Amino acid sequence: MQKIYTIDLLRHGKTTAGQCFLGSTDADLTESGVQKMHKVLQQNNYSRVISSPLKRCADFSQAYIKDKKIPLIIENDLREMNFGDWEGRTSAEIWETQQKQLSAFWNDPANNTPPNAEPYTDFTYRVDAVFLKQIETYCKEKCSEEQNSEQGNNTLIIAHGGVIRQMLACILSLNFQQAQKIHIDYASLSRIEFCDGHLSIRFLNHRV
Repeated sequence: MQKIYTIDLLRHGKTTAGQCFLGSTDADLTESGVQKMHKVLQQNNYSRVISSPLKRCADFSQAYIKDKKIPLIIENDLREMNFGDWEGRTSAEIWETQQKQLSAFWNDPANNTPPNAEPYTDFTYRVDAVFLKQIETYCKEKCSEEQNSEQGNNTLIIAHGGVIRQMLACILSLNFQQAQKIHIDYASLSRIEFCDGHLSIRFLNHRV
């Protein structure tokens, strides 16, 4: 019987920062955001958790694994894109003084980096690298092993909307404009399955 390795991608819940360019800046989760993350994970068991180092992911991850006796790996390359001078500002605020730059970024981020921001190509490279490392090493090894753990052959990745969207774009070979059509809500769960050398997306943006 073929073994299926499951990777669940959980976006963090809403934060106290509101709707703004929130990349490398830390922000706390709202109480509702925490509750919705816990709720969407009910009935799921995992063999390990991998998390972004930013508070809105890492704080929840540490609380989630408590008493579960599963490892937590903090992966620096799962952090959200650094938006530089646009961090903490809304699109409307930026539009008032940098309309041309904002439009150029949305249309072609690879060639229009915001002031003092992380280049978009660097962001996609590091996210793709950590995701493919997960697939090419751990997944293949675990799919060939007998599983005796009640948690099964499942990994939970807790990250950001942009990071999750890029992982899905990596699987589907999507460019930026195509990937932006994938909506990833706060506290939503998306599932990837890996078996017999093949990747498939089981579901996207599940919420409760």
